[in-house]
Amino acid sequence: MRRKVVKFVFLAFAFLILTAFASVSEAKTIYVPDNYAKIQWAVNHASAGDTIIVRDGIYYESITVSKQLTIKSENGSDNCIVDGTGSTVFTLEADGIRIEGFTITGGNDGIYILSNNNTIINNNIRSNNYHGIFLDNSDNNSISKNIISSNRYGIDLWFSYENTIRENEFINNGLSVPYSYGNIVEDNKVNGKPLVYLEGESEKFIDNAGQVILVRCKNITIMNSELTNTDIGIELFESDNCLISNNNISSNNHYGIYLSISNNNSISNNKICSNNFYGIFLSGSKNNSISNNIICSNNYYGIELWYSKNNKIINNEFINDGLLVYDSYGNIVEDNKVNGKPLVYLEDESDKIINNAGQIILVRCSNITVMNAELTNTDVGIELWQSNNCLISNNNISSNYHDGIYLRHSNNNSISNNNISNNDCGIHLSWRSNNNSISSNNISNNWDGIYLDDSINNTIYLNNFIDNAENAYSHNSTNFWNSTSQMTYIYEGRTYMNYLGNYWSDYTGSDADEDGIGETPYIIDRNNSDNYPLIERFEHYFVSTPTPSPTPTPSPTPMPTPAKIFDTGRPDNPYPSISGEFIGTIKTNKKIIATKLYTYACEGTGGHTEHAIICNKTWCAEAKWEGYKEDWMNISFNRTVVLMPYETYNITIVTGSYPQIHHTHSLKTENGFINCTEFIDANGKKYENWIPAIKLWS
Repeated sequence: MRRKVVKFVFLAFAFLILTAFASVSEAKTIYVPDNYAKIQWAVNHASAGDTIIVRDGIYYESITVSKQLTIKSENGSDNCIVDGTGSTVFTLEADGIRIEGFTITGGNDGIYILSNNNTIINNNIRSNNYHGIFLDNSDNNSISKNIISSNRYGIDLWFSYENTIRENEFINNGLSVPYSYGNIVEDNKVNGKPLVYLEGESEKFIDNAGQVILVRCKNITIMNSELTNTDIGIELFESDNCLISNNNISSNNHYGIYLSISNNNSISNNKICSNNFYGIFLSGSKNNSISNNIICSNNYYGIELWYSKNNKIINNEFINDGLLVYDSYGNIVEDNKVNGKPLVYLEDESDKIINNAGQIILVRCSNITVMNAELTNTDVGIELWQSNNCLISNNNISSNYHDGIYLRHSNNNSISNNNISNNDCGIHLSWRSNNNSISSNNISNNWDGIYLDDSINNTIYLNNFIDNAENAYSHNSTNFWNSTSQMTYIYEGRTYMNYLGNYWSDYTGSDADEDGIGETPYIIDRNNSDNYPLIERFEHYFVSTPTPSPTPTPSPTPMPTPAKIFDTGRPDNPYPSISGEFIGTIKTNKKIIATKLYTYACEGTGGHTEHAIICNKTWCAEAKWEGYKEDWMNISFNRTVVLMPYETYNITIVTGSYPQIHHTHSLKTENGFINCTEFIDANGKKYENWIPAIKLWS
């Protein structure tokens, strides 16, 4: 009897197991709104392998799919609309999902793919704020027979491989493939013309295209094409020795021409105008020639060199446009015009005077004087990069599309007696531009009057800040907002001695003692204020020349016995990885003594740190890369770094090639924490959770 009972229980249990397997393996069809009113509710209640059919109508929702499903409309995209109302419409987190037959609109992204082997077919993907379809580290997906229109990017492949993109129609947008290989791109149209995509090819001639993308190509010629109203007119990734000539590359959503890690190319005799971001953008690209082009009215910059060296920019005509140099050097810039006047570009020069220019760029210069120039209707009126002890005085710097004056890693310069108005930013100091003097300027009707970012010990006094949208903005910067010594001045016929600040058009304080200085400070942020704000414009104060107070020299840091290293270690998954600028903080739980910074490189790459700075309120230590020689993954600081326990230190790391990346906002190590404030990659994309893998050691 006992055996019979046991046998019966076993058979019953087996029956339940078989029934369960049968129910799992039997795919269901779910209807929206019949079974569930929302698509997301149907997804939540479906099992892997199920099909969800959506009947005609408009559905306002944002849908996340984290299981293998087929989601399709009943009667095609004309009859079934999914509107993301500002959020991503479909987010695909599982492999093997099929999205078919929808109009997908109104989202930040139309379809955001974080998985593999998905199928996107027969959809109308239109008018999303950013991407129509964004593939983020996603492989082997099939995207076909879709209409993709009026998104800022049509399809963007980001570190995504072996996808098939076939028979899609792009209208007023297109395709972008940064850091992506092995994809099949065939039979697509951009505004009715062929999307020409070549990978690993050479010796081709292209003369009729809606968009051109070259991946790891050589010796391709692109001529006589009209490349307009797409994402990027011409994109080269790791492609060399190509010729781009006699094309009209205008009115594109992002770049006219984008070169990424592409060398020895020639760009000549093109018209490159009215692109929404850059006319020509070079990222990590060397030895290219850009000549005899008309570059006009692009929304950001006419040409930007981003970590790009040894390029030639010769005899171009910039109209309402200009050049920006970002951590780039060794370039030859000659015989260019900006609005009919010379583009003055100096590199590694000193003791010169400039008084006539359409734009001025100083790279690694010293003791340059810029006076009496009219710098208007370009991108940045005056740019200084690693340039020191220069004088910028008595200029009119107005109506420029970005900065009037831009200093990056430039120290001990004087900016005085200028009229700086109607720029996006009047004066912009960035990335350790320290100890500069800014005085007696009229700064008016800019979006930001003055913008300080990671720049300290600048003295800003006796300026007029008038009707700027924001008169002053400070990020991670502590500066002097008044004279550093008392000054003798005459105000309304009476003589006074006091510190003098700036005139602020939005200051609401009072002057009870009528000495021309407000009783309450003008607050800029919690660390910065003008404690001696002027009641009237500085011209009402007749000032004697002050005797500056000596700046105290900090005591030397003792050299203690070396302690433990600060090591982030290698991440489990360092991808995606790309070069860029990391800004963050370090806090240790032990005293750390370091003289070097080591960078963990991605497998098979030259991942390294180009430049690093560690600072607190009293000192900065700096390290620079010296090229691929000897122990190239280590760079040495110019002073010993002493990190005291539980104090916060600011750190900036500019990486090259492909360093390993920890994808987290904050990383705990054995000896403390490193946090990410911002990582801006080589394409200008910003992240708050990318931390380069490094080691501080002696």
